[in-house]
Amino acid sequence: MRVEKWQGLGNAYLIVAEDDLPWPLDARRAGLLTDPRRGLGGDGLLVLGPSAVADVRMRIVNPDGSASEACGNGTRMVGRAMAERTGKDAIAIETAAGVLATTTHPDGSVTARLARAATAHPAQYRPDGAGFPYPHRFVSMGNPHVVIPVDDPAAFPLAHEGPLLEHHPWFPERANVEVVRVLDRRTIEMRVWERGVGETDACGSGACAVAVAGVLDGTVESPVTVHLPGGALAIAVSADLDVEMTGPAERVCTADLDPALLALLA
Repeated sequence: MRVEKWQGLGNAYLIVAEDDLPWPLDARRAGLLTDPRRGLGGDGLLVLGPSAVADVRMRIVNPDGSASEACGNGTRMVGRAMAERTGKDAIAIETAAGVLATTTHPDGSVTARLARAATAHPAQYRPDGAGFPYPHRFVSMGNPHVVIPVDDPAAFPLAHEGPLLEHHPWFPERANVEVVRVLDRRTIEMRVWERGVGETDACGSGACAVAVAGVLDGTVESPVTVHLPGGALAIAVSADLDVEMTGPAERVCTADLDPALLALLA
């Protein structure tokens, strides 16, 4: 079984072909593959298959076995991987959030047009008046995000608050949690707790949600540079909340899994 490991700003994913999977990716197998000690390490898996409407279909599996509708960094990784395989700079990727377009540039960076952002989603956000502990804005990028302004993201107790907010009853499908500080009209810094993963160095869809929230709140104007622990992403937000994200995507390695690991996964 062949696996490619890719990373973007320290957010790492394992890319595998659907046809190469000899078994379903349940929580145990996803957790083992993404474990940095027993497996290859990573923040999730990107499972690729054929598509009738795009160049490829991408399914996102979190380390806990749950599915995600969107993954900005993963979209860039798959866009560049498919560009290398096909020789085409422009790649269309079928996802649970729709068909997403990517363009790989000569320097290896990738621009991805993500799903149109929304500030209401009855299946993902159901405020019921019971109270939420922080001022926030909900943004759906296909997947749910709660953006929380704070005085200092580095000082925010994300390890404690992240899992509580991810599972807050206002989010029936759980949520990605971003804590943010606006530095100037074109610059934001953030940390992120990813749904089903935990804190990561970067989250592409989270950076997009943060940029959308800032534009809607009037604290920034597009395009926005979003600084994450792993590096920076450039985000453009249109008047109708279409979002484009540009950043790196790099292959770390290509691996053929050892029979011993395959036996553990069986």
